[in-house]
Amino acid sequence: MDKTILLVDDVQMFIEIQREFLQGSQVNIITAGNGIEALDAIKNHKIPDLVFMDLHMPAMDGAACCRAIKSDPTLPVVPVVMVTAMGKTEDAEYSFIAGCDDFLTKPLDRDLFLEAARKFIPCIDRREKRRPIQATGVFSTNEESLPFTLHDISVGGAYVVSDYKTTPRKVLKLYFTMPDGTRIECHGRVAWISGFNSKFPKGFGVQFALLPKKAKEVITNFIVSKQ
Repeated sequence: MDKTILLVDDVQMFIEIQREFLQGSQVNIITAGNGIEALDAIKNHKIPDLVFMDLHMPAMDGAACCRAIKSDPTLPVVPVVMVTAMGKTEDAEYSFIAGCDDFLTKPLDRDLFLEAARKFIPCIDRREKRRPIQATGVFSTNEESLPFTLHDISVGGAYVVSDYKTTPRKVLKLYFTMPDGTRIECHGRVAWISGFNSKFPKGFGVQFALLPKKAKEVITNFIVSKQ
């Protein structure tokens, strides 16, 4: 049976980022824009197996909502992972006093987010098969063209190593050459940005869009070939 995850944040962009992180997992996702909506979803609709909740929200913040969840004897144990801005050490203490089970900071790192999710839902997918790659290329924005290197790749996207300061959902035009010499041209949408504590080099993950059939075949063959 599929597990259910509740994502709670008053900024829709952050909900969409977390939804992207969970894209490859067989989970049901429900969302709420503040603590009041989250409690309504939990009590009157669907009790989730895990909650990712922003700390600072209007109407009811994450700490108050977490306390309400944990103190309600009619509810089963619901793990809560609190999410807040990086650098505010008092937020972590405030969240744990409220009863949260784990704590993450923004900007969210994809690996750390999925690692936190697996503590409570072990079946969370590790995404499609990826392979490390040594490839260079250029990506273009509306303003400029910049060089990059690829850290790893899958048929769905790649991790771009670059100092470029971007934002989630930004669309880039990518040009890079595979190890067999095939030149790939495609669009990519920024799906996530490496966080401060990430094990990845500085950069961002992109989700491929408008990837030509031939390019998919070349990338697939590269991934399944002997390393």
